[in-house]
Amino acid sequence: MRDASTTRRGFIAAAGATLFAGCSDLDALSGESRETIRSYRLSEMVDDEFDPIVVESVPVNIERARLAETRQRVSELLGMLPMPFGPDAIPNGHVRGRLVDAADDASESVEQARTAQTRFAALRSLRDARGRARYAAAGWAFADGTTTDADLRAEYLGALSDAEALRTDHRYLGRDPVDAALVHARIERNLDRVGGERDPSIYADPDSLLAVAEWGEHAETARALVSDSRYLFDRLASSLPDDAGTVETRLANAAESLEEALRGRRSLPPEPTDHSLELPFRLRYELRDDAESSVRRVAESPGPASAVLAATRGLTDFSAYDSVRERIEDGERFRVEDAAGVRAVRSEALDAIRTALDESPRPGLARPVLADAATSVAFTDDALARYRGAVRPERLDDEIRRYTTAAARARSVPAACRRVLDALGV
Repeated sequence: MRDASTTRRGFIAAAGATLFAGCSDLDALSGESRETIRSYRLSEMVDDEFDPIVVESVPVNIERARLAETRQRVSELLGMLPMPFGPDAIPNGHVRGRLVDAADDASESVEQARTAQTRFAALRSLRDARGRARYAAAGWAFADGTTTDADLRAEYLGALSDAEALRTDHRYLGRDPVDAALVHARIERNLDRVGGERDPSIYADPDSLLAVAEWGEHAETARALVSDSRYLFDRLASSLPDDAGTVETRLANAAESLEEALRGRRSLPPEPTDHSLELPFRLRYELRDDAESSVRRVAESPGPASAVLAATRGLTDFSAYDSVRERIEDGERFRVEDAAGVRAVRSEALDAIRTALDESPRPGLARPVLADAATSVAFTDDALARYRGAVRPERLDDEIRRYTTAAARARSVPAACRRVLDALGV
């Protein structure tokens, strides 16, 4: 069970066919022309690290000791693996490779946590590390005869019971509704994930090593989600005075009014039937689909805090759709012809994200949407860096679409935040 947020590996898997199908022209050896862009011109404009310029945070102090404790748990799990971890330990090369890959993933996530921009981002990376390390450790423990499928299922059910208890007893402590929403939304989502993630395949042989490894990851991630939720609540509570009340009613009322406002926006104009201009059509379709889905996302949120943040995203999506639709109707086609055009579109996205964070009345409220936009830019940078040879400009339509969408969303964030603050009475 892994975080629902998109990973770079998942993005590459989804985009790989598009990237490599026809993106190299071995006959175009004379450099950039009107028809092609040399791939080195694309890779030189992006950061090798592909790190988002904005990441999520929460308005509580996450202690270094907490991060160290989680790193120690990962080290303990990885320390259970035999060294060397070769054929003598696991004869099946495919199975052994899966366990080694999981251990490598865990180590990579620990390293990402060390360089994370915020401690909350570090906490999430370490949670991923725990899950992957447990996959490897559980697989080996099964091979070694020290754990079973039933043991790990029971451990997961224990975490599920703990999550239900936390959800039942949860109090929406807080004074500032924005800060409270940001913390409580994360707790709501964590606890919802514990029971909402798909269990390892029911068709897998329960005596299969890899099936047991999956249950190990499932159980460990559930335990980590519960533990992180409890920790975030305790840190919030400790930052408040003893007489702090709750903001549940305030959040619920705001979520209800914002959901109603989004419902009123769903009567969008009909889309053109001419799809010959593929890039503008895909831009409109993607943003329209996200906007129209926003009411459902608010209604299906696991609690009032998550609903408020989902509404912020929904208002952003409607505004972004309106702005892109108007640009298309004014004749803009968004097509680039050379590397300078790609650089300009990318720079617009980055500038829009930075400006939105600065201009939003409450940057914390803006940060979740902007973090998603920044992640989209980083993944698109990664895609650009993977091109080889000469690239025809039309091959970059997906990248231009993602940069343009990120910019449109970012520009829409400050106004969306002001609307949400009005609903919260701030």
